[in-house]
Amino acid sequence: MKTFTKPLALSLALSAALATPAWADSAAFTVLTLEQAPTADAMPALAAQLKTLQVDAVSVRQVQRGIGQVDPLQLLADGLGYQYRFIAAGKDDGQTQHGQAVLTRLPIAAESGPDQPGLNYLRLDDGRHAVAVYTDAGAGASQLPALVSRSRLGAPAVLLGAVAGESAKAAGFDPARVALEADASYFSDGFQAASSAPFKVEGSALRATLLTLAYAADKGGEQPWMDTTLTADARAALLLKAMTEDEKFQMLHSYFGLGKDGGKLPEGAVGSAGFVPGVARLGIPSQQSADAGVGVTNPGGIRPGDFATAMPSGPSTASTWNRGVAFAGGATMGREAWQQRFNILLSGSVNLQRDPRNGRNFEYAGEDPLLAGSMVGAVIQGVQSQHVISSMKHFALNDMETRRNFHDVRIGEQAMHESDLLAFEIALEAGRPGVAMCSYNKINGTYGCENGYLMNQVLKQEWKFPGFVMSDWGGVHSGSKAALAGLDQQSAGEVFDAAVFFDEPLRLAVHGGVVPQARLNDMVARILRTMFLHGNFDNPPQHQKVDAEAGFAVAQRTVEEGSVLLRNEGSLLPLADSAKRIVIIGGHADKGVIGGGGSSMVGVTAKGTNAVPGVLPTTWPGPVIFHPSSPLESLRAARPDATIEYVDGTNAAAAAKAAAQADVAIVFATQWAAESVDLPDMQLPDNQDGLISAVAKANPKTVLVLETNGPVRTPWLAQVPAVLQAWYPGIRGGEGIAALLTGQANPSGRLPVTWVVDESQLPRPHIDGLGFKPAKPFGDVFDFDIEGANVGYKWMAAKGLTPTFAFGHGLSYTSFAYENLKVSVEGSRLVASVDIRNTGKRAGADVAQLYLKLPAGSATPIRLIGYDKVELQPGEQRRIRIEAEPKTLAHYDAQARQWKIAGGTYQVQLSRNAAEPLQTVDVQPVEQVLKPRRKHAPS
Repeated sequence: MKTFTKPLALSLALSAALATPAWADSAAFTVLTLEQAPTADAMPALAAQLKTLQVDAVSVRQVQRGIGQVDPLQLLADGLGYQYRFIAAGKDDGQTQHGQAVLTRLPIAAESGPDQPGLNYLRLDDGRHAVAVYTDAGAGASQLPALVSRSRLGAPAVLLGAVAGESAKAAGFDPARVALEADASYFSDGFQAASSAPFKVEGSALRATLLTLAYAADKGGEQPWMDTTLTADARAALLLKAMTEDEKFQMLHSYFGLGKDGGKLPEGAVGSAGFVPGVARLGIPSQQSADAGVGVTNPGGIRPGDFATAMPSGPSTASTWNRGVAFAGGATMGREAWQQRFNILLSGSVNLQRDPRNGRNFEYAGEDPLLAGSMVGAVIQGVQSQHVISSMKHFALNDMETRRNFHDVRIGEQAMHESDLLAFEIALEAGRPGVAMCSYNKINGTYGCENGYLMNQVLKQEWKFPGFVMSDWGGVHSGSKAALAGLDQQSAGEVFDAAVFFDEPLRLAVHGGVVPQARLNDMVARILRTMFLHGNFDNPPQHQKVDAEAGFAVAQRTVEEGSVLLRNEGSLLPLADSAKRIVIIGGHADKGVIGGGGSSMVGVTAKGTNAVPGVLPTTWPGPVIFHPSSPLESLRAARPDATIEYVDGTNAAAAAKAAAQADVAIVFATQWAAESVDLPDMQLPDNQDGLISAVAKANPKTVLVLETNGPVRTPWLAQVPAVLQAWYPGIRGGEGIAALLTGQANPSGRLPVTWVVDESQLPRPHIDGLGFKPAKPFGDVFDFDIEGANVGYKWMAAKGLTPTFAFGHGLSYTSFAYENLKVSVEGSRLVASVDIRNTGKRAGADVAQLYLKLPAGSATPIRLIGYDKVELQPGEQRRIRIEAEPKTLAHYDAQARQWKIAGGTYQVQLSRNAAEPLQTVDVQPVEQVLKPRRKHAPS
């Protein structure tokens, strides 16, 4: 059998090869399979061979990756400009991780998440054909059929790994079409011929095989864009040619899916935030968009019978420091959206918390770019695993709500890239959202939805974003200006904007040559390719019954892992069996748990609607809602041996009297926050500070449960021995809080924000105009240059401030010890390894946090560069691996538009939180420029 190669001039340097991809118009898909990883001595020769050979993917089996070492295969991929994935086969042996590696030079359009260890799915794009590549590392064969069923979407598929024939057959692969029986490589229909040949790795006796799969002929027909073997871009290009101008413009603006001014719904809309009619003659489905910051919304119950899981708030998910939990939450929202006929979910909120007074912090994921980007990226990935397009919002620097449609954020280019934009970039790389939503506010004088620097230069050019940009509802101020700046779709302009700018005004601009026809086609093509990629054409949503119990399980896991035990003096928690008389005070804990206000509010759940109606405000951005999940009833169910009473807390003296008669008093304090308005200060409202102090004075065994938007002042802290931050805990908040208080669950949440003492520690201690009825108007400028990239814990370190609780802080009912920190640096890769041991008597999880202290004189003193959450049984010890995000080691050179790692001595810190290093190692990385993102394959 002959070896298939793709011609490439040997004289071309690697950079030129990347700039001029060789995958366009390919006739076959090629895989080089290596029996095991080459030795270090053989790597340079293999790199040279791969540059010439230009195979589409490299599959390396029986990889043994040192826990504390940078994988040489990762360095090989970096040098070639390839993407690298390691698929672990199972538990490691303490020194080595076993599994398989896949390297690919083709763009990855989609991939599987962390929900199925041992399995991996990559949807590759060679410019003409889509290929679904599955890898089984020996741990997930039973889950393979389900993964293939929900992800393949008709693309030609290749299966790599030692999968048994029956599992392959169940997954839809025909065992009769085994390409290499000894190596267990399978392929599906979509390929018309296969050949394989031994491959000689120069300088090595390593066994290798080159597999060549010739694509089947395009299906053609009257609607060639329905050929699922083609890439999303190729299908979009074919469909675009068949569209009339009217049909193109129809794609560029949505209608308000709830109807204008309370009137009838647009014809075909199912009832939610946005609706774009489909084109029946071409088979284009409609776009149905749902608000979904913390679950699929059903405003006013406009869709009778529909309900959804009210997920815990964004900071709760971020506090888990667990990408698996974030992915599961996103998958829950995506699945429930699909079952309610939505194919776009307005989720993926990435904005950083620069100020605890921001009214919308409850939708976001904290103050750090790495944590926020990776966690929200996992949520996005989870949503899109259900064939629902996820947005990434609000792009960018929409970090405060006060006069959000008018205010101007001032910040330097370098600081912007090293803070908020880095969070978005990491989320983009991790989640590959189909949509980016531009923000209301101005950035350095230009509205987000007219900001060509952000949308064109950064998002589409530097980051190679292939999806489309939609506006926020009410964020468009022009037609041609916005379109030329990179906006692709206007949202509900007939209700929220001064005009439907992307209809007649844009038509006139195109006809007059102000907006080129090519730009119009690009706008439409981006929308179509996103719909093709995520299954909107091939697997459209269906109205089905929502699995409420499945949603409850994911929500409760998030509460249990995301609530943060801030303080636990005298080990008051978990509640002792001897505590027989317990009083619950305040926070409407007899009825439910509070949620945030605005467009993300999930008002209809399987448990009903608002448990405490009538709390002001009852109109936008309200109503204030309490999800029907009673902590009181949940505690009674968890502790049937105890007498548990409830006092509403409106009278502090009565509450103190009840507390004095109890073994333990548990106070629930709430703080409501909402979209479109910021909190006036950090104080708990309604004199709850006085209530807490009175109860704590009456009973020294007082527990405080906080349900808040974020950090608050804590004047009572010295009096209260135990404090649990539960954020907005969602539809299983009562059950989750009860499990944590009673010890059925062990707290493992860690703060995703710095808990400042009060406003005096913030970059802007006083801001005029915050709140519903401000004494003074706001000046419409937020000066973020004050802190620049030093958000949260970085600001505290730069100014020498000590917070109440540091970023990353959180307690457990057990204890952990760390030993033997080792750090390896190769190229732009940094890998740390450390032993962690559970030294307590309970099973529990800890978050190992890796920080980088930068050289003296650096503008930013310290950065989170990596983390890992580890669950251990009592006495169990494990050596863990933490790999740093390369950009957290670098600074952004605004003039060169590059990320650069500067030479010098850095200190790597293994820490419990940002202010408590446990072990340190000095490193001296080599000065270098990080390579840019890989270009998306051309259509």
